Amino acid sequence: MKTLGKEQQFERLYATPPVYEWELIVNPDHGRTKIAYASFGICIILAVVSFFWFQGNTGLIAAGMLIFLGSCGAPWGRFLIHADKRHYYAINQYGMYSTSEQIIPEIAYTIVRRSAWVGCAICVFAAIFIGPMAFVGAGGAALMSFTMTNFHSVPYKNQCLFDGYAKLLNFREEDYTLCSHNSMAGCKLIIPQEKLVPIIEVIKQYNDTFEEEFMDIYKDAKFQARPIILEIVR
Repeated sequence: MKTLGKEQQFERLYATPPVYEWELIVNPDHGRTKIAYASFGICIILAVVSFFWFQGNTGLIAAGMLIFLGSCGAPWGRFLIHADKRHYYAINQYGMYSTSEQIIPEIAYTIVRRSAWVGCAICVFAAIFIGPMAFVGAGGAALMSFTMTNFHSVPYKNQCLFDGYAKLLNFREEDYTLCSHNSMAGCKLIIPQEKLVPIIEVIKQYNDTFEEEFMDIYKDAKFQARPIILEIVR
């Protein structure tokens, strides 16, 4: 029997109908709203300081830039960078694969792209009127704005090929990684408690050896972005 290459094995994995599948809508960071408010508050404080620190139009323009940055940056981080995600997982006899993508309406991308062009114009305008020192802040803001002009969602795929050995690592509640000899990096999983047993049974069905291990990698972490399952679609 001909041995398939890694790419051919991946193609076969994705082409084979799943034996077991589940889909979730997840909040990727439980503290995302607090972070957005804090970021906006910092920009407002810096805007007030800049307004009184600089003289005349310079302070006004600097404050305006910071308010614009906070008004755009905080919602951008909350609703785009930390938007809800749709996770889909599937298992068949050849392995497991997953896809994840942010749940963002197309209108949101359109608004971000158009706002980014406005941000580029404001940064150039500020650099002209304030002087060379403005290029330090305006340059960074302009670069960020320019990179946002082609902003769009990109689905992320991950997979783990079965080879007779499978190991399920558990880092915290609902946070797992499935590894095999062929895929030591593993496939990151979010598994609801009620689906854990049937998922393990399916994995055991297609592997001669199955192991479970708990690794408390977050024990000493003071700040951690903890995903929260909002909905179990199936």
